[in-house]
Amino acid sequence: MRKLLIAFLLLNGFVSQAQIKPSGILLNDKNANIKKLKDFSVVATLDGGKPIELVFQTHTCVGVSREDNKWYVLPLNDASGKISANTNLWILPQDALSKDKAYLIKLSGSDSVTAVSENDQLRVNVYSKKFELHTAEARPHSDCFNNRYALNIQGGDAFANTLAGFYWGTMLQSVIEKTKAKNYPYSSGYVISTLNPKAYAGSYPDVDHEFQIKGRLAFASDLDIDVVRRMMELQFKLMQDDPEGLFRDPCSVQPSGEREYHIRRNSQNNKVNANMFLLTGNMEIQEEAFHYFEATKDSVWLSKNIENLEKAAALTIANTDQYGRVWSDVYYEDQVMKDGRETMSGALAAYTFKLLAQMESILNRGDKSDYYAGFSKKIAHQLVQPLPQGFWDEKEQRFVDWVDRSGVKHNHIHLLANILPVIFGYTNEVQTQAVAKLVNSNLAEFQRFPSFISADVAGYDKNEIGDGGPYDLCAAGRYWWWDASYWKWLNNNDMLYKQLKTVAAEALKDSYYMGERYDMNHVYYVDNKDWHGADMYYEYPCVYTSILIDNYLGLQHTLNADLSIKPKVNGYGTIDFTNPLYNIRYTITAKGFKLKNLSNKPRRFSVDLSSVFKGKQLKLAGKSKIENSDAVITLAANEEANWVLSN
Repeated sequence: MRKLLIAFLLLNGFVSQAQIKPSGILLNDKNANIKKLKDFSVVATLDGGKPIELVFQTHTCVGVSREDNKWYVLPLNDASGKISANTNLWILPQDALSKDKAYLIKLSGSDSVTAVSENDQLRVNVYSKKFELHTAEARPHSDCFNNRYALNIQGGDAFANTLAGFYWGTMLQSVIEKTKAKNYPYSSGYVISTLNPKAYAGSYPDVDHEFQIKGRLAFASDLDIDVVRRMMELQFKLMQDDPEGLFRDPCSVQPSGEREYHIRRNSQNNKVNANMFLLTGNMEIQEEAFHYFEATKDSVWLSKNIENLEKAAALTIANTDQYGRVWSDVYYEDQVMKDGRETMSGALAAYTFKLLAQMESILNRGDKSDYYAGFSKKIAHQLVQPLPQGFWDEKEQRFVDWVDRSGVKHNHIHLLANILPVIFGYTNEVQTQAVAKLVNSNLAEFQRFPSFISADVAGYDKNEIGDGGPYDLCAAGRYWWWDASYWKWLNNNDMLYKQLKTVAAEALKDSYYMGERYDMNHVYYVDNKDWHGADMYYEYPCVYTSILIDNYLGLQHTLNADLSIKPKVNGYGTIDFTNPLYNIRYTITAKGFKLKNLSNKPRRFSVDLSSVFKGKQLKLAGKSKIENSDAVITLAANEEANWVLSN
């Protein structure tokens, strides 16, 4: 019997109880006994009346708490400060490139943990009789709940390291609703743009929320989904508080509670000014809500907020003329004087009204759905008409950048003005081919890093450029997101790979922090710096996360299934994502494709392999069956489906 017990303990990786040994950033402990298992250790208290004390050589940690059935993240990255958590505490090496391990304290029941930062040390008290102690990479390849991911594909190590560096270094650290912002007048959903408070201390619904949300929905942990919902609800609250009753989504809300609903900026020569982001957030919230519903299928939330979405849409409708032209002023570009109607915002208006129509249909609001669908078609139709009524320049065979209120066309070669009408399906074949030719002929400039907004920055004059300089004509993450969407639409896996590789290489130079605007060491900015603006900025981390997971790996939320699988990966390999919304493994080989449901319940998957097996036919092996023309397949718990190349 004794031999059997010893064999059992050895088989399960147990060793005798011992004190915790200092290792890496873990310096010492008090009142602790450790029992090592195969994949983690169990730490127990020696004196049940006292907390277990641990000291780490770092001041970076991330807590996770559950309150009122909601998940909250509690980042701490200062030389002084304190947090308390009731679920998990991650302690990270200060240096993202460190060889030292990160530690996870995983609690259970009603246990809690506090972390106090003093100089360069973190003192942790765990109020628990026992807890799990895990280790991981300096920036863990997991979500906050230790659901792991692995990218065993070409470039996978660099891509996974960058994803982890961005997530733990910027995306989680930017959520301050329960830390620095906990006593702000608007705290719930307060997410900042930069970790440098001297740059911008506010939360910025216009522009920022769109891409903050894209990144968090792509990462798709339970915590990220809750943060996304609160970010949208913050926008609704700010719209409701609009003093003019116009339901405007403001540019920002500051720590004081001050809201910026109406901002005009001057041109460099002070002869022109334009309204910043008049409609941007009001359009973006439609897309944010739609993608949130795709991920969660939360019809209760959608029903509760559909009137908020309609009120947000009303401002765009009020700024659309009888022909269907949207007079939006500045959309994304706060340093370009687009005082009039611009192609980019018109395309996005038509697109987001279409999404609103779909949400109305989901709620069986047929009349409303028909109305918004019709409005979308009206804008899209007018968008692609020739000048002066539309935005298409027949002579130049491209879309103009914008038309000002005096009827003057500003005919710059603008990336999004041309690719968005194509991506959204508004253009005819002649226009689609003309845009492809335009993009290809200006490819070197458009892909400067990794995508420029304008092919000719020098072509904008002092009437058109804002007094802060031509920031928004250079490489910013939000332009890259849409550029990558164009290459995704073309099934150009090589370009997506190249863009991701370029950003990953740049991120590594600065330990996975990234700045605001890139590759500006030419034309206006010749100072041997390749980026300008705020440091430790949100945009590239969030956009990279979305492009990698959604566009490249092809893990996408969808209405008609639990998950859509549309990989655009270069070469062969295996990827694993084990957070609850994904929980899959797929493998691409020369012979075919395997998809495994890692969940403990049946799930439906929409599968499209056309991009990784271009021009080749595949068939399902075994008993698995495709349900319908949308290529949806149901897999039981832990079931695997196998597609093989047809002869």
